[in-house]
Amino acid sequence: MNLNTLLKSAVASAVLGLACAGGALAETTIRIGHVLADSHSWNVAATGFADEVAEKTEGRVKIEIFPGGQLGNEKDMIEGLQFGSVQGGVIGAGSFQTVEPKMGIIEMPYAWTSREQAFAALDGKLGEKLAELLDAQNVKVLAWWENGYRNVTNSKQPIETPADLAGLKIRVTPDKVRLATFEALGAEPAPLAFGELYSALQQGVFDAQENPLSIIYSSSFYEVQKYVS
Repeated sequence: MNLNTLLKSAVASAVLGLACAGGALAETTIRIGHVLADSHSWNVAATGFADEVAEKTEGRVKIEIFPGGQLGNEKDMIEGLQFGSVQGGVIGAGSFQTVEPKMGIIEMPYAWTSREQAFAALDGKLGEKLAELLDAQNVKVLAWWENGYRNVTNSKQPIETPADLAGLKIRVTPDKVRLATFEALGAEPAPLAFGELYSALQQGVFDAQENPLSIIYSSSFYEVQKYVS
């Protein structure tokens, strides 16, 4: 079965002050990072964003994209945003629970019945309130992006009902809601940084992991996992 949890991703950035010189913007470089492969839609979209900013500022603002966790894992990047060492990131919304626990509401299982409902909420009052909460933590939300529905891959057996998750050692994102969800389903969840996941699956440290199909494909998890549900 598919676990119909829709994950939104936040393009988060520290507030940037661009100095003016002679009435024109000074040349500015902004670093934006994420943990996924350069073939993933996050990177494609971030690169398109960088190109558009360069065009509209006539090259005065340059955005450099760092995929694959080059600026650290999501926890590292959030801390970098807060303290200014990182200017921007495409970061899973659930990862922000470390600085604002109420962000966990986005991770609640079966909260959305459709993409349209999720976008309406995040483009409306819910998104506005969550952005205010992160703003208080020195992180500014620029947009909400879709990351897709979650799927479980594993090396043991097809997952057709929740009962099939019983006893399965599964890597989950390091947030309280995701851990509690899979514990309630009978699995044995544990957190692990995304950059370490492929080798952990390859070595059998975990039986399973859960992510959208786009991440499963772009990260080549099909090479070390037999089943996708």
